[in-house]
Amino acid sequence: MEKDLDKDLSELRKHVADLEAQRANLSTILLSSPHLPARLQQRPVTQPRMAKKALQTVQKQAKRNTENLYRSCAGITAYKIKDPDPNAIDSGNVLGVQIEASVKGSFLEPYQVFLVRPDKRREMAQVLKIHRHTIPTCIPLAALAARYLPQPVPHSSVPPVQNLTRLLKCLRKELASYTLRKAAVEQLRLEAGLSSDASGKNKKNRTLAIGKIFNAVPDSEDEDEDSMIEDGPTRRCQDRPQRIVDVSANAAVREVTIEWSDGQVAKVVLGKDGQVEKGVVRTKDGNRVSEAEKKIAGRIEGLTERLTGRNQVPA
Repeated sequence: MEKDLDKDLSELRKHVADLEAQRANLSTILLSSPHLPARLQQRPVTQPRMAKKALQTVQKQAKRNTENLYRSCAGITAYKIKDPDPNAIDSGNVLGVQIEASVKGSFLEPYQVFLVRPDKRREMAQVLKIHRHTIPTCIPLAALAARYLPQPVPHSSVPPVQNLTRLLKCLRKELASYTLRKAAVEQLRLEAGLSSDASGKNKKNRTLAIGKIFNAVPDSEDEDEDSMIEDGPTRRCQDRPQRIVDVSANAAVREVTIEWSDGQVAKVVLGKDGQVEKGVVRTKDGNRVSEAEKKIAGRIEGLTERLTGRNQVPA
C-alpha cells in the first residue's frame, strides 16, 4: 500500500512538472507575440494598473528574447568592471569580454578576457592589452593578440592599429571549434560504453597495459604530426577487435587515441573543424591494420562506429 502511494505521488509530481513546463512554454509564446504590445496599448481597459503591469511583462519578455537571440548568434558580451586594487593599471578600469559556446542547445561555462589600457599617454588612450583571461592554454590567444592587438613600439607616439572585433571573432571561432571537438570525443566514449571522462585519466580499470609508443601525446600542436604515423608492416585485419577500453585525446583535442581490449590502437589527427585528417591503426605487435585505416576518413562523430562496424555497448 505504501509503495503504491509513493508511486502515485511520484507520478503526480511528474505530471505537475510537465504541466508547469507546458504553461511556461505557452506563456513565452503568448508574450512573444509581436502584436500583443500594440493591442495592450490601444484597447480600452477598465483596470489601467493591470494593463500597465501586463505591458511591463511583455516588454520584459521581449528583452529576454533579444538577449537569448544575441547569445545564440553572437556569443560575445562586453562589460565594464573596476579593479579594487589602488595600484591597478588605468585606475582600475577594466574591459571584460565574455565568450560563450554552446553544445546541443546548451551553453557551457563562459570564457572571460579582461583588457586594460596600459599606456597613460593621450595618444595611446585607445590602445588595449590583454590583462587576464580564462582561455585554455591550447587556444592560440597570444598569436591572435599579437596579430590583432599589437602593442606600441617603445618611444613611439604613433598608436598601433588594433582590431578588437576581429580578435574576438577569431577567438570565439577557436573556442567553439575546441568545444565541439571535446563534446564529440565525450560522445565517442559514451558510444563505446565508457564514462564521459575524455581526459583518459582513469586508467586503473584497464584490462590491458598499452605500450608507450601508442600513448605518447605531443606537448604542442607545433610538433610534426607526421611523426605519429611511421612506416611499418601493413597487414589485413583478420579478426575484429574485441571491445573499446579507452578513448582519449590531447589537451587541444587534435589527436584522439582509441584502444581495444586485444591491444589494437587507433590514433587519428583532427582538423579544427572536427574532420579526421589522417590516422593509423596498429595491432599490439605494431603491425598496421589497413582495413580499419580505410574507415577512419570522415567526421570525428561516429568514428568508433566506423571502426567497429556497430555501436559499442557497455560490457
